[in-house]
This record gives sequence, structure tokens and C-alpha cells, in this order.
Amino acid sequence: PRTVSTRLPFLTDIKQPVTAETSERSELNLTCAHPSVTDEWIFWYRQFPRQGPHFIAKGYSKTSPSTEPEGALHISEDRKSSSLSLRRARLADAAVYYCALRDTV
Repeated sequence: PRTVSTRLPFLTDIKQPVTAETSERSELNLTCAHPSVTDEWIFWYRQFPRQGPHFIAKGYSKTSPSTEPEGALHISEDRKSSSLSLRRARLADAAVYYCALRDTV
């Protein structure tokens, strides 16, 4: 699969798949690799067309809930990757999703 790399100002690489698909009302897992993470919190955002990014969830370790969209942020034990799980993805959840290692909004 192709990935998108983003270089942040403090030289941390973030890699996310370009696309993800699921059926209506099915679980969807969006993944993010951040192999250079040190002490940063992990943030997830989503952006709808013609709008700015909206904060979804943040976490430092383990699992943090997300209410809109309904789901959870899961952070690997070594903190080198994370996934945002949408419990019952809907067409209305179609957007661009970003992970970041600092608050960007």
C-alpha cells in the first residue's frame, strides 16, 4: 500500500495509508506510524471538505475514547504506532483523517 509521509518541524516522520474503505455501520481502523515518537502526545483530527481540521482524540498510551465519531484511539505499547477505530462508520464519517504528535489546531 502507498503511504503519505509528513515531515513535522521537529523532524518526526508520520506515515498513514492514503485511503481506507469499509461498509456502512462496520468498524473501520485507521492506522498511523510514528517511529520517531519520544515524549509527545498523539493527536487525531478529521477534516471535511471546505472546513478546517477538527480534533477527535488524543492519548499518550493505551486507549482513549472518541465520542464523535464514536470509537477509540489505540496506542501501541512502544508508542511507535496508533490506530483510530470507528465503531460503526457511516457515510457521514467520510473525511480526511490525520494523526499528529502535537496539537495542530
